[in-house]
Amino acid sequence: MGSATTTPVPAAPAPLTPLTSAPLTPTLHLLSRATEAAVYTGDVRRLREAARLADRLGVVPPGTLSGLVAAVDGRYEDARDLLQTAAGRGGPGGDPTVLIHAGIAALLLGDHTRAATATVRAVASARARGTPVTVAQAMEFRAYADFWTGRPRAGEATAADALWQAHATGQDNGACHLQAALAMFAALTADADVCRERAATARSYALAHGLGLPAALARWALAFLDLSSGRYAAAATRLRALAAFGPGHGHRAIRHLATPHYVEAAVRTGDTRVARVAHADYHRWASAVRSPDDLALSARCRALLAPGEEAVDHYRTALDLHAHGTRDFERARTELLFGSALRRLRRRTEARDRLHSALEAFDSFGAPHCAAQARTELRALGTPAAAAPTAPDNPTARLTAQQLLVARMAAEGATNREIAARLALSPRTIDHHLRGVFTRLGIRSRIELVRLLAESGEGGSC
Repeated sequence: MGSATTTPVPAAPAPLTPLTSAPLTPTLHLLSRATEAAVYTGDVRRLREAARLADRLGVVPPGTLSGLVAAVDGRYEDARDLLQTAAGRGGPGGDPTVLIHAGIAALLLGDHTRAATATVRAVASARARGTPVTVAQAMEFRAYADFWTGRPRAGEATAADALWQAHATGQDNGACHLQAALAMFAALTADADVCRERAATARSYALAHGLGLPAALARWALAFLDLSSGRYAAAATRLRALAAFGPGHGHRAIRHLATPHYVEAAVRTGDTRVARVAHADYHRWASAVRSPDDLALSARCRALLAPGEEAVDHYRTALDLHAHGTRDFERARTELLFGSALRRLRRRTEARDRLHSALEAFDSFGAPHCAAQARTELRALGTPAAAAPTAPDNPTARLTAQQLLVARMAAEGATNREIAARLALSPRTIDHHLRGVFTRLGIRSRIELVRLLAESGEGGSC
């Protein structure tokens, strides 16, 4: 890679070798790995070096590489076109690395359904070709796709399985990324202890090894935990570093993830100067990629930054756009914020409808902190809110994905230390999880746990 910084780019390069879904040549394989390394570290200089090297060698680099270079340079329309080309290479039976890059590109474009398809195919292709190292990586991005397409429990279970596989195949860097992803899931389900433990583990390793992406994702998880718990000043401080600009201000891939939540936290703390600048850049990206979800979140930001009655039309635009997207959790967040704004404007009937809709969604996602915020708003309207639903016909539905995974392993006879080693958590955290499992299921022993899981059909191998 180092030679690419000093070798001039030819004025008329040789005919380019296309990157298709066929097996990669050694050159393209190494360029793909260089791209992934630069993405994970957040090293913009290395991204550009890899792009120049591909040009010098006369090959078309992975679309994620060219697309990210264009995005970093602020050429958002070029980035969109390059990423769309990469995302279009997610057909069945392709090379798993090409399929992973297709999934990454689709995620960056906000096309979460296409990302889910590409990453599921990448897992299947990697398993069929006997490349377990690639399986864990593909499962990581599948977990992100599951998260954004409204399947947080499936995503968390996928990430936990991928973490075990990453450890089993000696992928310490991959395990770090997955720790950060699991911190994100724990933030959503309000499992504060697990969120902080996983985020601390991920950030400690990431900062020691120069991995910008998992460090930024772990920071976002902690920020979202703060935001959903009402600690707005702390959330704003964390998110400002991720949504701001320049070296040392977070990872490009996380900036657009962080910006809508930063705007919310900034508005709640009354300091919106930097948030307005961050939103302007986010809106330019959303307009370029034309993702309904990103455009909806940009409209939500506009509503939050607008005074009084002016916000209402922006919220309606956001919800119209959400109807064409897949990020149902963010749609519920928009309804919560809209309902709160309507309550303050004394539009009680519509506020009640929006808040009830948000509450129902948060309960279905297993997001208790967000559900608590919706209940607080309903109480401020003088409207009783139903308690969180239970599932008497299937008691295991009361468990988070993490709790269910721990319960299955305990039922198979694993000790707390063995479970902790496999899930990369402390034995104390596993003990906390099991006590929570016993409480939610109304049982007192592992023998009862084995029986209950068998009766509910959850007793399969982990």
